[in-house]
Amino acid sequence: MNPPLSTTKVRRLNLENNREQGSRAEFIEGLFLGLTECGFAVIHGHGIKEKLLQDAYALNEALFALPLEEKMTLAVGQGGERGYTAFGREYAKDNPHADLKEFWHIGPELSSDSPYAGAYPDNVWPTEPAEFKTCFLGLYRQLLDVAQQLLQAVGRALDLQDDFFDDLTADGNSVLRLIHYPPVAGMNTELQMRAAPHADINLMTLLVGATDSGLQLLDHDGSWINVESEPGDIIVDTGDMMARLTNHALPATIHRVINPDNSHTSRYSMPFFVHPHGKALLECLPQFKDGSEAAPITAGDFLEQRLRENGLKS
Repeated sequence: MNPPLSTTKVRRLNLENNREQGSRAEFIEGLFLGLTECGFAVIHGHGIKEKLLQDAYALNEALFALPLEEKMTLAVGQGGERGYTAFGREYAKDNPHADLKEFWHIGPELSSDSPYAGAYPDNVWPTEPAEFKTCFLGLYRQLLDVAQQLLQAVGRALDLQDDFFDDLTADGNSVLRLIHYPPVAGMNTELQMRAAPHADINLMTLLVGATDSGLQLLDHDGSWINVESEPGDIIVDTGDMMARLTNHALPATIHRVINPDNSHTSRYSMPFFVHPHGKALLECLPQFKDGSEAAPITAGDFLEQRLRENGLKS
């Protein structure tokens, strides 16, 4: 039996306040408290148009409606980095049962003069839906802009130089993941769920809503919190890379997507995983060192390690 639901509330903050001198300090404090309290916050006023989000979700649904044979031609390597990853391929770390989902990854399109040109896998683009590439490259750029604003706010809360996270994520390996959770009718829902409890790998995740509920985070007392948002909101959480930098002062909070009451419905979501560039060193910041911090590791090596732990690489 699952622990009861917590009564803790996830903070909802207006990003417009971060752009106004008189409200910026209040926004920074609210974001930092939200992320330290439970690792999550909900953001509105981010400036991404509702029409773009609606178009993206329609294209997300159309993509996964393609025949499996066609989707499999768009899988790259062992999966998990770009293009299509089939249903049942990904496992939560230390969980023997695969998640009930299929997904698609879109990474950065770097200029030829970038020091990381060729360092990351190339994107894969389907020929149908026709608007897919244009829509999702546009959404990728706007989510990256929002992420940079949020990371700068976190940096100010940590008394870091304004360019600390900008330097860390310049030409970074951030990934926009399109997810389809199919109807669970006939599946083994006793042992498997749409996304088993896990922490994200990256610095920060931005989740643009979802077409159905089900996202929960694990509170400090072992109970689960329903993460609720309004249409167009962005749910933000911090991942393992941020936890390593801050020695868990900003935690990588465990969360999950539970199976629905209606076993005949799909769920679609679009998390944006903010990653540093591959050579960035994940080393605990001096103010958080106490002898318990993890050993330094590059972001590229850490990502490879976690992809193996998630069953996406051998």
